Amino acid sequence: MLEVKRTMNDSYDNTITICNTFGLEIDCIESCTSIVRNKQVVIELKLTDKRPPCPDCGNESVKIKGYVAKKINNSILNDKGCVLVYHARRYICPICHTTYYEINPFVFRRMKISSSIILCVMKDLTKPSETFVSIAERYHISPTTVASIFDATVNIPRAKLPRIMSTDENYAFYSQDTHSKYVCVLIDQQTGRPIDILPSRRYDYLDEYYSKIPKYEKDQVEFIATDMYEPYRRIIRKHFKHSLHVVDRYHVAQELNRKVDSIRLRIMKPYGCINYKDRTQEQKDAYYLLKHQNRFLFKHFSNAMCKDKKRLFDVTRKRYYNAHFRAYLNPYDIAQKLVSIHPDINKAWELKDEVTDFYVSNTVKTAPEAIEKVIKHLRESNIEELVAFSKTLSNWKVEIINSFCISKAEYNVSKDTGEITVEQKRINNALMENRNAIIKLVTKAANGYRNWERFRNRCMLVLEKGIDFEIDKDDGSVKMVEKMDPDN
Repeated sequence: MLEVKRTMNDSYDNTITICNTFGLEIDCIESCTSIVRNKQVVIELKLTDKRPPCPDCGNESVKIKGYVAKKINNSILNDKGCVLVYHARRYICPICHTTYYEINPFVFRRMKISSSIILCVMKDLTKPSETFVSIAERYHISPTTVASIFDATVNIPRAKLPRIMSTDENYAFYSQDTHSKYVCVLIDQQTGRPIDILPSRRYDYLDEYYSKIPKYEKDQVEFIATDMYEPYRRIIRKHFKHSLHVVDRYHVAQELNRKVDSIRLRIMKPYGCINYKDRTQEQKDAYYLLKHQNRFLFKHFSNAMCKDKKRLFDVTRKRYYNAHFRAYLNPYDIAQKLVSIHPDINKAWELKDEVTDFYVSNTVKTAPEAIEKVIKHLRESNIEELVAFSKTLSNWKVEIINSFCISKAEYNVSKDTGEITVEQKRINNALMENRNAIIKLVTKAANGYRNWERFRNRCMLVLEKGIDFEIDKDDGSVKMVEKMDPDN
């Protein structure tokens, strides 16, 4: 056992440390000493005797019955454990003989962990990459204790429905109660703050959920952005009769890319079934291009740009040696080889770019006529996958046109000239995709969750930027508080 020599300066330093850690005044501590025992810091202290009156009869002339040493886990030092031995006074009333302890500023709810550690635990839990296990190791407590602290402290209710709401599902939690492997995430499209996270996206569950929300609150929602999931449309038509349903550009492009990829796989599959030695050179080239260079199919041939702000498919772009073709090629050369494999590849690329141009060059007024042309061209391609996509566009035509509505105007000031430009922002699910990525990070870091309420509250806490934690000065408990400025 190694014991550090105690001096007046050491005692004063310990007192200052304890006061700063627990937010106490220096005159609150009567004595404070520290030693190092078995690689663990042990701090012993007594509080100033303030003789609180009897809680039963109010008598102020109480006596000290004795002291009780309470060991409190308080990892002030990250590299080693720290135990606070608090000699708590126990008082006795000579009139009614009631016994009671002095006010304990270090712990609450009969726990043996200091409020400062609980505060640190809660602040760490706001980070998506942190887990109960990693936090437990940092503060020398058990993961079960961290989970218990979290469950006792965090319970975030549903937020009020906003003017523009985004809804999307996330493959992050399997709910045994609803038998659903997708959670339904609701966020404020303008701020990105979460409204609620639900254990199922099925129609029956959503119908029951929205039925409990007051009608006046639902009537204030002007736009709802979703993907092309039919139950969402049925829910919106039933519960949000005054709202415009928006299917944003991202989900349309996602579905189109799936169709283009299906065409690629359909053409590539016969080449893969042939033994490599039996393939002709033309078949080897086609398989190589479709297997290893297919990323170019999902770029816009005319408008795709590189980091150097030059066109990707510029014929004059620098060429690099390609080991398969044993020649120097650039993206333009690769693209020409790709479209020469099969007519469907060339046609699919052209129509994919046409859909992209449809979003870029139209407004809410011109979109109805323009989308009819796009649907017609897709249908006339006679390519099975694109014909199926044309039916999807036709089915969701109204909701796609609604995505051209302007949600807000964004003002940008040029750093060079000081010129102010106005950019009209359309409704989209970009913020939702970012929030979904955060939820997946929370799930992946913890290798999944089994407790739904814990998972929901953890995700809500991570996504909600307006929540902070502080120690209640009255009872020493840690509670949630609202930040003054949630955006900071």
